Amino acid sequence: MKRKSCKPISLVLSTLLISSLFTGCGKKADVTKTAADVITLKVAMWNEPAKDKALDVFDVYGVKHPGVKLEPVVIPEDQYSQKLTQMLSAGNAPDILISWEGDLQTFAKGKKVIALDDYVAKSKTITEDDFIPAVKELKKLNGATYGLPYGYASEILYYNKELFDKAKVAYPTNDWTMDDFKQATEKLTVVENGKTVQFGADGMSFVGGWWSGIGAQGDNIVSSDGKLEIGDGAKKFLTIQKELVDKKSIPVPSADSAGADLFASGKAAMTRTGSWMVSSYKDLTFKWDIAELPKGVKDYTTLHTGMYCIPESTKNKQAAWEAIEWLMGDEGQALFSKSNANPSARPSVAAKGDWKVQGTNGPTNWAAFDQAAKSGIFGYVLLPSGVTQDAVKQFEAAVLGQKSIDEAIAEAKKNADEVLSK
Repeated sequence: MKRKSCKPISLVLSTLLISSLFTGCGKKADVTKTAADVITLKVAMWNEPAKDKALDVFDVYGVKHPGVKLEPVVIPEDQYSQKLTQMLSAGNAPDILISWEGDLQTFAKGKKVIALDDYVAKSKTITEDDFIPAVKELKKLNGATYGLPYGYASEILYYNKELFDKAKVAYPTNDWTMDDFKQATEKLTVVENGKTVQFGADGMSFVGGWWSGIGAQGDNIVSSDGKLEIGDGAKKFLTIQKELVDKKSIPVPSADSAGADLFASGKAAMTRTGSWMVSSYKDLTFKWDIAELPKGVKDYTTLHTGMYCIPESTKNKQAAWEAIEWLMGDEGQALFSKSNANPSARPSVAAKGDWKVQGTNGPTNWAAFDQAAKSGIFGYVLLPSGVTQDAVKQFEAAVLGQKSIDEAIAEAKKNADEVLSK
């Protein structure tokens, strides 16, 4: 707002104009804006905003910036990618998108979203150096910064301390290898009358576990030209999975077990799943903790996020950037971390610990997140979901003995090449 002169002023105000209250010479006018003066920026997302208004970053932004309103546009997750693609093609996308990693690459190549590097370079709120390594690698892959991550989630290992104590097995550490995991899983398995009553570990309750396991065994997952790249690593990991299934130490991949959380029910001593489950497990009645995923030939875990980006069709790009800049700033990131229990992809913010959801019985090993942030990458999430879903079906068939492991890997690569070559 402009400052007012000390000279006498006489104005006739229309009821359609902003009413001003002059409080004195040299002071800013206290202005109440009408709806017509407020810039509305629509924000595409697949999750509902936080129900607690104090933690709703979009609502808080509007309160702190009365000239701008961020209006969430919630699209069902199973339709999200398709809907965004359609809206961008038609030129009527929301002003800000929260894009998935794989979609962001497609949008960037098609010049449907703009590069943010110049904005970041001029920002006094965020710096390019203050991001986890995976974000910097994504910029190299895309050739520019087309999106900024609202936070990140990883895959980690959860374990039931009480079952470990009962079996007299040492707790997992952040340096555990796949051999350590395999041996512990077998020792923690309890079979009665030929039936497993306690699994050493749950099966893959989250699809990302397959890819993190394969990556840890040495495969790149995604090649430099964006293709599915699996081979010896996949063979090693699938071989271990099949051995554990055959020994009844982990459950067989089955539609019957879909949705059943064997770890939460105390029927599995360990599970490999997303870090977001920390908040779901905070009320478990048994003592539990977390560790980094077991290592193979390298330390590897898949990271997951959503990227704030600006469509080329957005009319007020500066206002959209200023909103993203605040959302990526210390205050916006702290609110996001508290409402979603996910660390900021900015280490300087994550170090404050706003994302930690502490339960009565666990966890304590928060360093597992720090390790994941350092070694984690955006791997399989950069590929189309159809490609990775089909590959997992092949992996499951191999573990069930319905086809050989070599056949499963070859089929997954063949199907992926057919899709990605179109």
